[in-house]
Amino acid sequence: MLIEFKVSNYRSIREEQTFSLVAANSDKELPSCVIERDLPGLSGVRFLKGAAIYGANASGKSNFIEAVNFLAEFVRNSATKLQPGDPTGTKPFKLDRNSILKPSIFEITFVSEGVRYLFGLSVTVQRVIEEYLIAYPKGAPQRWYHRKFNKSKNTYEWAKPSTAFKSDKNLQDKTRENSLFLSVGPQFNHPQLDKVFKWFKNNLRFINLRDLRIDPAFTANLFHNTDYHDRILNLLRSADFGITDVKIQEKEMSIDEMKKRARPSLISDVAEIEKKYSLKSDDTVKMIKVNLEHKSDGIDPVLLEYGEESAGTQRFFSLIGPWIDILDNGYTVFIDEIETSLHPILVREILRLLFCSKHNPRGAQIVFTTQNTILLDNTLMRRDQIWFTEKTPEGTTHLYPLTDYQPRKDEALAKGYLAGRYGAIPFLQDGLKL
Repeated sequence: MLIEFKVSNYRSIREEQTFSLVAANSDKELPSCVIERDLPGLSGVRFLKGAAIYGANASGKSNFIEAVNFLAEFVRNSATKLQPGDPTGTKPFKLDRNSILKPSIFEITFVSEGVRYLFGLSVTVQRVIEEYLIAYPKGAPQRWYHRKFNKSKNTYEWAKPSTAFKSDKNLQDKTRENSLFLSVGPQFNHPQLDKVFKWFKNNLRFINLRDLRIDPAFTANLFHNTDYHDRILNLLRSADFGITDVKIQEKEMSIDEMKKRARPSLISDVAEIEKKYSLKSDDTVKMIKVNLEHKSDGIDPVLLEYGEESAGTQRFFSLIGPWIDILDNGYTVFIDEIETSLHPILVREILRLLFCSKHNPRGAQIVFTTQNTILLDNTLMRRDQIWFTEKTPEGTTHLYPLTDYQPRKDEALAKGYLAGRYGAIPFLQDGLKL
């Protein structure tokens, strides 16, 4: 479960911006959107099942999600995919000379296996400057580790850890300047770091609906499972696509055969698979073919290949499997532009599933960006679930919650947003000029 995320000097975000999924105690609306969890040291604090981020184009919505994604990827991969001397991959704010030379700073508070953690990172393009991890198993903070680069000595200094943490000098020595101790530890089976690492690896998810080639395989594979078959079919049938059934075929195919049969636009994808898994031309892979059955005016239903379906149908089918997986496992998911190729009403109903206690018993969370004002619905989301991004005159991103404006319970949020009451909309005083 995500509690809070802070970031500064990353892409368009220069000054520190804080995003929180802590619920406002004064707001008793929509209790199904709230997670009740008794955490040591946070008695009486409730948490949100998600939030929407609105804002004008180029105001930094996507950059905020990219900041979370960068941190997650750096935790997952810095020990295994970066070679000595490789750049870290961070992207500091570029519109002033000072920021380019300064580190990007991240801090995230989350819950993994019932324990609250705070992880912090300061990183330049060349190296990690500072890294720390604090655990709160009983409410009081335990500093598990803290490393900081001493520029004058050209070495890392490690603070004395809590007695509750299993310190390992050998692992410290194996941690390069462009990798994280939190990434190195799990590679050598450090039991405490492994639990924290797994939250970034397994529980923190990102879905890119803007990718035209979003893969239907995950949903197709779940469809074979009796626990998921009916749920997937019910979602498809109730979405008003005219779909009555799904037919899935599996076939072994060589790389050469795939290249011969692939459309010109997909040949590069086959080559990417070949390179990624070090496959030979005569090696075979399992291909999944999805056909969707539609009702027709005739007696028999009609089968359409997946590629013949609309972009919206393809995205919805591909989203169903991950969505059910998120609900069943209580993951935290980030989605940029959730309405891509999906009707606003359909998006609203997808969100209702996640904000429902019956379908989301494990407290899954979603953070998404959108321009869809239909979702500014006080029967769908609470006021503390609405956030905005706005670009300042200096080109920096400012992230802030709707609650800063203290809107009334019955306030027409969509109307107020489009009227500019909360900011975060394009300023086109004289319209577009041609």
